[in-house]
Amino acid sequence: MRLCKRDIIAIVAVLPVVFSMTVAIPAAEQAAVQQPFASAQQVELFRGQSFLLGEDTSVAIVRALDWDKDRSIKIAFWLGTGRVVPPAARPQEGAYYVISEAYIVRSLGGKEWLIRAGSSLKKPDAVLITTRTRYKTTGVILPTIVQYIGTRNFTRTDGSKIDIPVLQEVSLPMKWTAPGLVPALYATFTIRR
Repeated sequence: MRLCKRDIIAIVAVLPVVFSMTVAIPAAEQAAVQQPFASAQQVELFRGQSFLLGEDTSVAIVRALDWDKDRSIKIAFWLGTGRVVPPAARPQEGAYYVISEAYIVRSLGGKEWLIRAGSSLKKPDAVLITTRTRYKTTGVILPTIVQYIGTRNFTRTDGSKIDIPVLQEVSLPMKWTAPGLVPALYATFTIRR
């Protein structure tokens, strides 16, 4: 098959449209597909430790307090489990995530807290099981590395049932590095040794 000049011009004119459709992947899904996240061994170095969080909003750039500025690992942000979460970014049991901009709704007793965490403006519920962090108030949680351990069935006030994700605390909350004190909108906590 021979192509004439007119056919070649038509093909070249259509190519940008075709390529723009294949590249138009939502940023969160693109980050989840493209980012080489840290191994479980690397993340476990942060167990029971505080950390520093970079400013990237598509992936958590995590650094130990004693690491040089050029050394870090990448961990996915917790986006939740709802239908608005892109398929490539849906959580896997046993995987590690950073919760950011989550907040405590109330205590469930002991080391368990009902939190709202995820990527949407209407953040879905989740259970946070703490290890060493003891929250004293409700409020926004400083970013924390967690492990997704599955779901738990809850009964809503209207009697309906819902499965919500359960997150196990891995790290201590992020070290506050901004000037001044931690703002009052953040939940206060103590660290159990």
